[in-house]
Amino acid sequence: MKRPRMRPTFEIDLEHGGEEVLARLRARLARKDSPAEGNVLRSGAELSTCERDIHFWSPHLSIELRARPDGTAYLHGCFGPNPGLWMLFMTVYATIALFGTLSAMFGISQWMLHAPPWAFLGVPLSIALGAFTYGAVFIGQGLGAEEMYMLRSFVDRCVDGPPDSARSELVRSPGQGS
Repeated sequence: MKRPRMRPTFEIDLEHGGEEVLARLRARLARKDSPAEGNVLRSGAELSTCERDIHFWSPHLSIELRARPDGTAYLHGCFGPNPGLWMLFMTVYATIALFGTLSAMFGISQWMLHAPPWAFLGVPLSIALGAFTYGAVFIGQGLGAEEMYMLRSFVDRCVDGPPDSARSELVRSPGQGS
């Protein structure tokens, strides 16, 4: 059994050119019935759940087109929280680390002055808060598991689609069916 990861990743080997997959991805994102939204860039894409279905715990998927030394192409995907939420988690971690460090420094000062080093209690408290925050990441992953599955299968359908589907989807105007 794989252990859970803070930011799950995956790789998909490509039989066709990566540009063709990105074109299919761009075309399917442009559809009105698309379950995902995002931006396709020159060598990757940023995907998320549609705004109408988004929650606090909704995942964000970053896809990057990469090449191996033998010349074969593959997609590297990385799931994570919404970038704003990721920044919040990093701020919480930094605050907890600062609190733990200041508690340790103040406790050492108290100990050196032969005073009761009660500030040392902040060190295990900061460790416990850090562990709780780390666990919250996995709770969020559990809550967003369906959306992670939807984003991954959306990418899989773009990779496995017929080779000429990207061209036909790009030629068709948005109002001409799905």
